[in-house]
Amino acid sequence: MDFLQVALIFLILLISIFLAIAGFQVFFILRDLHKSLRRLDKILETSQDIAKDIEKPAKLMSNITTGIETGGRAAANLAKIVTGVVKSVPKLPKPKSKRFYKKVL
Repeated sequence: MDFLQVALIFLILLISIFLAIAGFQVFFILRDLHKSLRRLDKILETSQDIAKDIEKPAKLMSNITTGIETGGRAAANLAKIVTGVVKSVPKLPKPKSKRFYKKVL
């Protein structure tokens, strides 16, 4: 074997070793990326559950305020009718109050 062949074999082995090391590094990077994506997915699922839990009371409050708003108009109309009826009823005279004490001086 001449010197050129030995140099080429050495370079091929050296490049193969570097490529193998780089392949392992890529494998570890992809594995860490996979773990990170799983954690991110869990976080997103948790935040989605929290958003659903917050959405339920918000919908309830929205329904209540809508009911109060529409019911408030009806209640205002009902209050006007009731006050009109109450005003139309003649007032009863107040009974005279009796003194339970003696007037001094």
